[in-house]
Amino acid sequence: MSGFTVLIVDDSRSVRTILKNALSAMLRGVQIVEAGDGETAVKLYKQHLADLVFMDITMPGLNGIGALSAIKAFDPGAHVVMLTAESSLDTVVKAKELKADGFIAKPFEAGRIAQLVSDRMAVQPRPIHVLLADDARSIRSIVRRSLVSLPHVFRIREAEDGAQVAELAEARPADLVFLDIHMPNQTGMDALIRIRKRSPETHIVMLTSDASAAAVSGAKALGANDYILKPFTSDQLAAIVDRFVASRG
Repeated sequence: MSGFTVLIVDDSRSVRTILKNALSAMLRGVQIVEAGDGETAVKLYKQHLADLVFMDITMPGLNGIGALSAIKAFDPGAHVVMLTAESSLDTVVKAKELKADGFIAKPFEAGRIAQLVSDRMAVQPRPIHVLLADDARSIRSIVRRSLVSLPHVFRIREAEDGAQVAELAEARPADLVFLDIHMPNQTGMDALIRIRKRSPETHIVMLTSDASAAAVSGAKALGANDYILKPFTSDQLAAIVDRFVASRG
């Protein structure tokens, strides 16, 4: 559902186009996101949680080393391959210290990039992409801790209001969404409508302290698959995930 996403980062539009065309021609089901500088790369990574990043080292503004550092700080599990014509030993050492996952020297063959993506797709376990939206950080922390304790691979993005979670869902659809009903800027109900319109297959779970029949039926009428009452337990969250996994097949 959420597919495999590749983030291509290079200040050269022609390099990005070559890579994008090669991946589109040789591989199916790959979403490609582009950035021309390090700042944009970090922002897009946080929005999409790309499965694989190709990162140019030499760029104006925030260079590839700085962007690699920021991405790894946000997500230590990020898989980032550096693209470089830079032969400086210091640069390579610094990238390795920041846990770059590989290096490809320019000029390169586009087919090699496509093969690298194909190999990565073959070995990477199929994760469950989760969007977790609640204006209370404590609730988000409880849900995150409960999820990572389960025997599944999760990729989790967080939002603190309805507008933000809807934007994240539009950037990259999620498999499973936990959505608080009462949030600032845009309510969970409004976000539910936007997410359901964009992603009919996403499994949406409402988080609420309102157990009234009207609230529950209203959410289900708008496309919610399930709901869970606050305060909830880790076992209740695990049961939700089990039902989702069973429906996923």
